[in-house]
Amino acid sequence: MIETETYTGIREFVAEDMVWVIERGVKEFGLKAMADDHIRELAQAREDNGQCITGVVKDEIIGCGGIDIMWDTVGEVWLMLSYEVNKYPIKTYEVIEEGLEKLIKNNNLRRIQGWGRIGFHQSHTLFRHLGFQPEGLARKYGYDGSDFILYSLIRD
Repeated sequence: MIETETYTGIREFVAEDMVWVIERGVKEFGLKAMADDHIRELAQAREDNGQCITGVVKDEIIGCGGIDIMWDTVGEVWLMLSYEVNKYPIKTYEVIEEGLEKLIKNNNLRRIQGWGRIGFHQSHTLFRHLGFQPEGLARKYGYDGSDFILYSLIRD
């Protein structure tokens, strides 16, 4: 049997990557949804802003994410993971770390922040492994009234 080489790493984000993750199931919420016009417009806006990437392990999309620039040198991360992360936990982390570092460097960011929903323990573990520190509790922050923790990563 001849093995073909597969790709693992980050690549440029395209709107269909986000649609793909949503339609196959977002790991955090365990939900699948058919992409409607609103989702497709949001995905296209993410592609157009140029601050997003797609993570791939062995040619499978593990997720997509990016940084929304809040103001000069400050950005907020977002991440949508697919169920494929279950197959490749260590490689997934490495790809996320690579992508985050690229976005931080390309945007000369000194503060990066993100939100972890209470009850989704994997997000808190990931933030800690990436070097983020908890800053505070945001009560009733989620669309469903759930509480979140704000995390930050400070670069001097």
